[in-house]
Amino acid sequence: MSKIDLHIHSTHSDGKLSVLQIAKIIKEKQIKYCALTDHNSVSGIQELKEALEGSGITVIPATELTAKYNNNEIHVLAYNFDITLAANIIKERNEIVHSQKAEEMKQAIELSLRAGLKVTKSLHLNEKQPATLTIALDICANDYNQNFFLKKFGKQLTPEDVFYKYQAPGKLCAVERSGVTVEWLIKKFKGVAQDLIIAHPFVSVSVVALPLNEFEINNLLKIGLTGIEVYHNRTTDEQIDLLKKIVKEQSLHYTGGSDSHGKETDMPLGQYGDSRDIPGFFLANHKLDLLNN
Repeated sequence: MSKIDLHIHSTHSDGKLSVLQIAKIIKEKQIKYCALTDHNSVSGIQELKEALEGSGITVIPATELTAKYNNNEIHVLAYNFDITLAANIIKERNEIVHSQKAEEMKQAIELSLRAGLKVTKSLHLNEKQPATLTIALDICANDYNQNFFLKKFGKQLTPEDVFYKYQAPGKLCAVERSGVTVEWLIKKFKGVAQDLIIAHPFVSVSVVALPLNEFEINNLLKIGLTGIEVYHNRTTDEQIDLLKKIVKEQSLHYTGGSDSHGKETDMPLGQYGDSRDIPGFFLANHKLDLLNN
């Protein structure tokens, strides 16, 4: 069976390995179909295609896009597009998000201070993570806050705890999340990307986001996403079986990948679990389909 990995990150976003290092591993592991899915970026795709030219390996243009959905944050994997057209859309997206993030962070800091928490005065935006996560990390690193949490909750808090107790919708420090909506992405990529896939739906994209449920997955499919990432290293076997059921019942497209960021603890390329190769995928222009037959 041909090896597959349609979810890989490089130094062009938050990965640890360069494109050339990834290309070397892809060749060594004899992966037949691959996709570089850097976050909100397509800048490494051409380099990967050139590095694998003449190898017989199929490089599918891809990116992992961050979007708002019901005041939550999810990731959407876009596949099969003209790189220049996609780059222009992503540039527009990133400019919108940058301007919104500054205001989101300002509001979130003010609410945190009102709640009696200490926040570093010189705290700056981190473009690679949600504004609320930047604040939660800063709050947790402050001894004053941890002593306050110890008295109030009987324990010190993690950034995830801070989110659920202070920043989640309806909580004391909740603000509207910055970002473009899923609907915006669907509209912009219509006629550009052949597939828009829900990335690891049962895995939250950060500690300040929530995993999706089955109802939300089906709703995202109804509004225009074309499929689901079924095989992922942090998706349980039970969840994979449910996703496979949804794919079969609705004749959807689906993908799988290691979601490797080049860390020692990451899954090896071409695998979604220990010694488990990704068994198949189905996209508009490419497929090695096992589920829809």
